[in-house]
Amino acid sequence: MHKVFPCLITCLLFMTSNVFGSINKNSAYISRYSQKTEILYKDTTPITRTRYEIVFKFNDEKSITLHRNYTIYYSHFDKLDKIEAWTENPMPNGKTKKIENKDFTANSSGSSDVFYDDQQEININFLGLTIGSEAHVEYTVITDECHFTDPMTFRYYLPIEEVIYELTVPENMNVSFIEKNLPKDFLSHTMKKNRNETIHTWIAKDVEEEKQYDSAPSRLYFTPHVLYKIDDYTLKGKTRTVSKSPADLYQWYINNIKNVNSKPSERIQQLSDSIVKGATTRIEKVKRIFNWVQHNIRYVAFEAGMEGIVPREAEAVCMKRYGDCKDMSSIQFALLKAAGIEAHLVWIGTRRIPYTYSEVPLKNTDNHMIAAVKENGEWIFLDATDPNGIFGLPSDHIQGKQAMINMGNTGYELVTVPVIDAKTNYMTEICTFQILGNNVEINTRVTHGGLLAGNLANQLHYLTEKDKEEFAKSWVKSVSNNAILKNHGIPKLDDYSGQEMTLNYTIKDYVKEVDKEKYINLFLDKSFMNSGIADIDKRQVPYGFKFNSTNTSTYILNIPENYHVTYVPQTTSFKEKEFGFSIDYTQEKNTLICRQKVFSDFPDLLMKSDQFARWNEFVKQLNNAYKESIILEKN
Repeated sequence: MHKVFPCLITCLLFMTSNVFGSINKNSAYISRYSQKTEILYKDTTPITRTRYEIVFKFNDEKSITLHRNYTIYYSHFDKLDKIEAWTENPMPNGKTKKIENKDFTANSSGSSDVFYDDQQEININFLGLTIGSEAHVEYTVITDECHFTDPMTFRYYLPIEEVIYELTVPENMNVSFIEKNLPKDFLSHTMKKNRNETIHTWIAKDVEEEKQYDSAPSRLYFTPHVLYKIDDYTLKGKTRTVSKSPADLYQWYINNIKNVNSKPSERIQQLSDSIVKGATTRIEKVKRIFNWVQHNIRYVAFEAGMEGIVPREAEAVCMKRYGDCKDMSSIQFALLKAAGIEAHLVWIGTRRIPYTYSEVPLKNTDNHMIAAVKENGEWIFLDATDPNGIFGLPSDHIQGKQAMINMGNTGYELVTVPVIDAKTNYMTEICTFQILGNNVEINTRVTHGGLLAGNLANQLHYLTEKDKEEFAKSWVKSVSNNAILKNHGIPKLDDYSGQEMTLNYTIKDYVKEVDKEKYINLFLDKSFMNSGIADIDKRQVPYGFKFNSTNTSTYILNIPENYHVTYVPQTTSFKEKEFGFSIDYTQEKNTLICRQKVFSDFPDLLMKSDQFARWNEFVKQLNNAYKESIILEKN
């Protein structure tokens, strides 16, 4: 048995506690959560049948209001069967009244993240609930695809009195169990061998509800769970491998895409020729094709059966001018190939999924496809779903992830996508202050680089000129509610990295005057202000970052005529390997200059719990520095 992470959809991360005891039963709780999976055969292919049984208990009015509904989700690969739901409600005579649910109408679940998916949902409204009621839900799901399996998670949004996970494995089948985040003595595991099968059972008792934390990675990074994979099985004298290693998953993927773009396309060849015309280097051709797909193929996601796995033909994507991540990778691959450039399709999971193919060689490990080329021995990852992604840098949501690169006849290569460092992702601003009585006029020049540039460009991507003006107004309003924008300049989005944005604005009564003294705070960018982490003695869940960054600000104060500086704050700094700041002041003739630098630079974009105390000290000292003002006195 080995231990690795299984996969799940996005949500916030929750804490796993090592302290066990009686759960809180004063409100709603689950008295029994059972998930029993049986591996069967359909002809010679393994399938699964899973029976779910959940019993809810309601002990106050609030719990009835909050938890009176239960939703079952299923999709193309999951066939829903045998749904039963009922409530057992207490009566004044001491007996209970059973009310059965009859309406199990399925609806499309919908999603804000995709154009179309095949996920369906059945919403069950528990009937007649009163204090002391029990609600029962039982249903069966049949899954025909064995390359992804349903993980059993042992925590829920309510406390659970008993969680049971059972897996029945037929004889002559080898299965590996993937256990993760199981605290000591959290559950028991037993194995029972019968004549033609083996039954594995995991039981956890008195499981507390999951607790939500701010800025945490996705849930299954730390919640207790068990996942299984079928290594191989022997049936009718023939042994077949399923998910023994990444090679098995790769072979399944290749079988699915072997007929995609198998024939040359005159349309793709002509398009490729027109895109790269005049390009003198290989890398310039790659960049042009990447940028063309970014700007001309609209990202529209599809998640419907095998359409969520197999890319469409490049010519079809070209004609429609839209597609999902697989389609955009397909057309990039075809255009690059037509230009005489060796390109590769790449399977990869986003940062929502905390697994590698080495650990979990299942479809659970990925949810994305991109393209890649190799230049001077280094991989360039081409994710055209990001309309303003910077060529040569990975998109922010695949940083640090393991990629499975299709190498054609030689198989595959597993490569870790780099996490972009703070020096590459930068924001640099120069701000000049002109004091006009107690008002101030500020001229700001801002440049962004790396993933910060792409992130800003995405915010501006669909904005009209009027919208951009509103964006500039909101930027200066973040400095002060009294800020009034005078004019602004926002560059074109093409290759936004390093381009300069300008802002000219005034702030009424920004300067505070007491007797002959004027007080002015120069800090317009207050990165990480008030970003301390709460409950650090209890929280074991990491704090996540979207990207590393360095923010550098230079504030230039023109000293008004007939005034001189009487107070300048001391130079201050705080430095850890992964985060820190520095602030210093210098005076040059009639100007006072403040230089500020703040950075965060985590190798995996996660701050661990043993760093929380130092982070909070960093934030405390930074907040104190932000409060400091320059004092001017009239001559």
